[in-house]
Amino acid sequence: MKVAYIDNQPYELVEGETQLEFLRRHLGPYPVPTLCDAPNLDPFGSCRVCSVDVALEKGGKTKALASCHTPVAEGQYIYPDSDNIQRLRKNIVELVLTDHPLDCLTCEVNGNCALQSVAYKVGIRDVRYPEGKNHLDREKDLSHAYLTSDLSKCINCYRCVRACDEIQGQFVLSVAGRGFDSKIIMGMDVNFAESDCVSCGACVQACPTSAISDIFESKNLVSRYKTRTICTYCGVGCNLEVATLNGEIKSISAPYDAEVNQGHTCLKGRYAFS
Repeated sequence: MKVAYIDNQPYELVEGETQLEFLRRHLGPYPVPTLCDAPNLDPFGSCRVCSVDVALEKGGKTKALASCHTPVAEGQYIYPDSDNIQRLRKNIVELVLTDHPLDCLTCEVNGNCALQSVAYKVGIRDVRYPEGKNHLDREKDLSHAYLTSDLSKCINCYRCVRACDEIQGQFVLSVAGRGFDSKIIMGMDVNFAESDCVSCGACVQACPTSAISDIFESKNLVSRYKTRTICTYCGVGCNLEVATLNGEIKSISAPYDAEVNQGHTCLKGRYAFS
């Protein structure tokens, strides 16, 4: 039996899995915080929050590696919460927060925001960096019939771009510029309504903040009940998770564990019932 080690304890590994998959299989669904990772997207490694310390022998020299796309290998010693890694994660999140609005209490995704959850998990209590140049003046795009964007809240995880590419195959979203000037663009840097968006909402579900959302505010936590059902618009049989409050549909999302649609649905499934 091939094994790798987590905090010096041996665990069986499966050939071809990443370190993050290995950790999740043995420690539960949230062994390390992540921002750019999503269940239905290929590993990308842009945020580095999932980094872990890895050594090739017990007590050996360690190196910080992004666990989401680094293959686990026999004999590796993985330390997911070493002092070095905790400092690294905290520093990364602090840098992200220097260019992010701190309006959590009035934000649509308050309580359901990956950035908020990760900041809590890594122990953010203040930001050490002084105020500098930022993108907080970016204007909201409310031109689309269903989707909204507020790129002042974008953390450049590229989950929306990858969802549009890997899931829907539309290639509507992209990244323009380099470094500090990089930003998400729709089509040829036009607004949402003028782009070739098909309103599937894959980018909305993928976005870990409220940088891209919809007019139904489908990522908020207002609803009380969630019901698993099957879309009736066609014969594919997409699974849907319908959130309701007082018998009224508040939002519809696609569950990641659905064998048929694996966290995705079309315009009709996501918005026609709302």
